[in-house]
Amino acid sequence: MLVIVLTKGVPARTTQAAQVGGVLNREAMELVLNPHDAKAVEAADYVKRRVGGKTVALSMGPDTKLVPLMKPLYASEVSGVDEEYVLSDRKMAGGDTLATSYAVALGVRKVVERHTKAIEELEEMIKKAGYSEAVKAKAKELYAANLLSNRVYSDLPSVRGTIVSRFLSGDATSSGAVQELEAEKARVSRFIVLAGTKTTDGETGSVGPQVAEGLSELLGVVVPHATYVEDFDVDPSASTVDSRRMIGYLSQKLEMRLPALLTVAAEYRPRSPPAAGMKEVRANSYRGKVYQPFKWTAEDIGADPKKIGLVNSPTIVGTGIDIGKPPVQKSVGSTQVFLKAVEKTEFEGKAYGPYSRGDVAADVPEGLVARLRADGSVGVFDVPMLAEELTA
Repeated sequence: MLVIVLTKGVPARTTQAAQVGGVLNREAMELVLNPHDAKAVEAADYVKRRVGGKTVALSMGPDTKLVPLMKPLYASEVSGVDEEYVLSDRKMAGGDTLATSYAVALGVRKVVERHTKAIEELEEMIKKAGYSEAVKAKAKELYAANLLSNRVYSDLPSVRGTIVSRFLSGDATSSGAVQELEAEKARVSRFIVLAGTKTTDGETGSVGPQVAEGLSELLGVVVPHATYVEDFDVDPSASTVDSRRMIGYLSQKLEMRLPALLTVAAEYRPRSPPAAGMKEVRANSYRGKVYQPFKWTAEDIGADPKKIGLVNSPTIVGTGIDIGKPPVQKSVGSTQVFLKAVEKTEFEGKAYGPYSRGDVAADVPEGLVARLRADGSVGVFDVPMLAEELTA
């Protein structure tokens, strides 16, 4: 099973959050892992120990900031995450929850497709090469890349009777092996996504559910979700997840078929997995950890340019205030800024400037502002300029 945990880098000190027009400029800030995501990592580790598979951390933002931030996740909790993926592209910068959820859903889909395509590669090799060393070589290559479970191929002495070994020994026919690989591909497609209930820099709690909706549209199947989950368990034989959450004073129990998405509440405490079924857990597990993070751009995940980033976000963020600092100096649609560089200028016996493009015209007399507006040097701060500053 693929256990995908969503993580996010948030400002370490909210009183020193760097903002442009109310939008966080993450490249200019010290980031930490969103505290709410710690519970999602705990939950992901439990699922891996409960049913096998591997844990995959997926985040979005500047890779130079996020890669060091996610590194400790390899050693977190009991066994830590096995792989890390970062969606990093200036085209995706400044996106609201809808644009972010769309990109993250594409990232989740690509993670799943990467593993199903590996199985398809092996299927094609079996059909083409039959009982040959080429099949073993391909399986070994994909297993080394952490793309095949121990059920398919393994170099562990404790794992016997894999699909590939039985095929190469003649105990399974070509069609039989392909049929088993198809079942494995279906097993990979029954993944689970786990996330924190919200983030400390947004507090909307909407990205998790929106990712589930985005996945439903992208995959063509209903991906159910449950928010504020305090307890859950996965039934590997039935491919379902049973969860419990508190909605006000109401305790609600939900049963959902996989794939599914859960946002994990702060009250969650991981269970101890049962001792029975360890053989199945080992068969479902993968080779180990891949310590080199994967970085994907908007093009890599197949994102529609019209659905990502600030300019394609339907949410308009107003003026923000940094606690302990003056109000943000630029508001889209109202703040007067310099549209181009202006040399030192005299007006009514006083010198003003020089000014650079993007500087706020707050200390410039209205008469001079009117003159500069007339020659196109000053204008209203707009969304394209905000996007330019965020992606500079």
